[in-house]
Amino acid sequence: MTHSTYLLLAFLLQIGVISAFIPRLINNRFKQMMKNHPPAQYPKLYPMTQAHMQKNMKLFMILNSLVLLTGLAILTHAYWTGQKELLGWDTQGTLTAYFFLQLMPFMLLGLKGMKYHQMMSQIDQSSRRTASLKPRKLTDYVSVSLLWLTAISALIMVLTIVYMHYHPFQGFAGLWNLLYMGGLNLFFFVMIFFQIRGKKTDPHQSIHDRSAQIRLISQVLVIGWLAANLFMTTNMWMSWANLHELKDVVQSVYFTFIILLMSQTSTFEPKNYSVYQTTAT
Repeated sequence: MTHSTYLLLAFLLQIGVISAFIPRLINNRFKQMMKNHPPAQYPKLYPMTQAHMQKNMKLFMILNSLVLLTGLAILTHAYWTGQKELLGWDTQGTLTAYFFLQLMPFMLLGLKGMKYHQMMSQIDQSSRRTASLKPRKLTDYVSVSLLWLTAISALIMVLTIVYMHYHPFQGFAGLWNLLYMGGLNLFFFVMIFFQIRGKKTDPHQSIHDRSAQIRLISQVLVIGWLAANLFMTTNMWMSWANLHELKDVVQSVYFTFIILLMSQTSTFEPKNYSVYQTTAT
């Protein structure tokens, strides 16, 4: 198959997974929650009306459908025109712009989720608070071997940047890449730190569910951290080897993988729903 075929298949995968498959997973989980845990039995789970929550989810699905149609239109245009670059512009730029467009419905849903938990806290009249007395450490949630792999990926990225400094390719930003790399790794470190040390957003969540959620999100973030380092390193080597067309395919696959990975946190299922009842059982 030609490069164009690989690119179109990778982009189709990106469109389908991020704007169709993942939203359906989230929507199905939402519907299942409402079906299995209705307001009458689990009033604390509904700080706002069911109708309002359903309206938010409907908006989320509509926005994803619009983004999906936009992506299919770009794909169809590329197939019928046979242009080398997506939209006749710049493939990497188009892929990045479309990726951020795909993120918008998820960002909106995240903001709605923050408001949901804020309302939970506001109406929570319980003065009883429970917390684990054991200090939380990263190694309680993420294996040491995975952390070592992430550290090695960062080291390889540093060595790659230093090598490229002495053997640059056209467009290489020099040692300024070390600053970008430091910012990228600091971002993931801060995200993980606040996930482990931060307060829970759901005031009713059980200690066991909170621990399971921290473990899941921390592992997802560390894997994302590792993938980001490997992607940036691979991207530089492909630029150095003048494999610009392959870079487009890898970038699209990377976007798909990252969102598929991060979506695991959106479908987290609590084990203990009794905390959302009027009287825990």
